[in-house]
Amino acid sequence: MEYETIIFEKDEGFVTITLNRPKSLNAINIKMWTELSQALDIVDSDDDIKAFIFAGSPRLDGRPCFCAGGDIKEMSGFTEGGQLPASDSDVAHVAPPQPSAVKTFWSFRQPKPAMTPPFERITWSPKISIAAIDGVCTAGGTELAVACDLVVASETARISDMHVKNLGWIGGAAGTANMAWRVGVSKAIELCCTGDVIDGKEAHRIGFANQVWPPDQYLDKAKELARKIGGMRLAALIMTKATCRSVQDMDRKSTLRYCDDGFAILLSEQEAADFGPQRWVDQR
Repeated sequence: MEYETIIFEKDEGFVTITLNRPKSLNAINIKMWTELSQALDIVDSDDDIKAFIFAGSPRLDGRPCFCAGGDIKEMSGFTEGGQLPASDSDVAHVAPPQPSAVKTFWSFRQPKPAMTPPFERITWSPKISIAAIDGVCTAGGTELAVACDLVVASETARISDMHVKNLGWIGGAAGTANMAWRVGVSKAIELCCTGDVIDGKEAHRIGFANQVWPPDQYLDKAKELARKIGGMRLAALIMTKATCRSVQDMDRKSTLRYCDDGFAILLSEQEAADFGPQRWVDQR
């Protein structure tokens, strides 16, 4: 499939989705919104894909850039009526063909729509999402990053949330809530209310980024991480993401029961024998 605003590259066990509007600092317009949803349809429906990376094309002058947020020119038009566009409403969503019990288990994790699509689809995709960040990452770019499961940052990344500072509102993709989940409530309030810019090292220190690397290594390291995840059992990855994220909306006792149920379901799957303890016994 050909895209105008993103680059979709499939690798061994994962894909890289590169935001590709360098003239606009990879700002997200309606066309990109739709193409991201189309790309997520492929990610969710292809069992060979276990993880997906978001990256950004460099600026025209070669400087790195992740995403400067939403396209302000487009936004100035559709926000006058107080409505955000349901930009992916015409895109058919394909349910991933997972093992039935695992698929059912994962479906319990699906909330009622509360975030701007397709960011909600990123958070609740059964696959593992990774944001690979260098250069400008602000507003909608930061919202995209915190919607992902993992963040790999370059030391020279310039991360901020300037919704309050520049626009006088908060982001429409649950960026403040996701920021608080990632770095804690107090730090999220500070970053969102001030618009302060942090680099990759500070992002790693406060827990925004899982890993930080020099600018000539960060993308390779993100792909290395995705490739490692891509070699794992899909059902186990789905269950791991579901049970880890359960702590965000369940009490502790419920999460423990949820994990036990997930463990039992994985053992009951037909393919379990290919991955369980017997495999190690046979090899020995």
